[in-house]
Amino acid sequence: MISDHIEKKKNDKLYLEYLLEIDGHKLFCYNNRRDCQEFIEKYIIPTLPSEVKLIFLDGRSPKSDYSQRFASTVLYKIENQVGFPYLLKVQNGTVLEKSVNNELYNSLNQGHDIQVLFNVMNKFYQEEHDTQIP
Repeated sequence: MISDHIEKKKNDKLYLEYLLEIDGHKLFCYNNRRDCQEFIEKYIIPTLPSEVKLIFLDGRSPKSDYSQRFASTVLYKIENQVGFPYLLKVQNGTVLEKSVNNELYNSLNQGHDIQVLFNVMNKFYQEEHDTQIP
């Protein structure tokens, strides 16, 4: 048990160091749910700013330019697990998060204007948030 605690502390420290190293990164995380993966890849991803990195959760396996360990950890640590897709950004050693699940499904299933989804995404990625290093 003590070794597990030490290992967790070590991993937490490495994770924080990596977050500080990639400060300012913006991420878009989505999964392979059949009814929305194609929609996301066809209509949303092409509109994302070039600096936004993708994390695709294929089953339980995250695919991205990041290490699988980092991608898994960042997804595991999402606090407000409402549903994919998630907008994330790294700021001052903290990962800020926002689910756009509701906006996506309103566009897909309710016929709502997709511009509402784009507006939420743009606001999140452009907005500065007050955070402090934990």
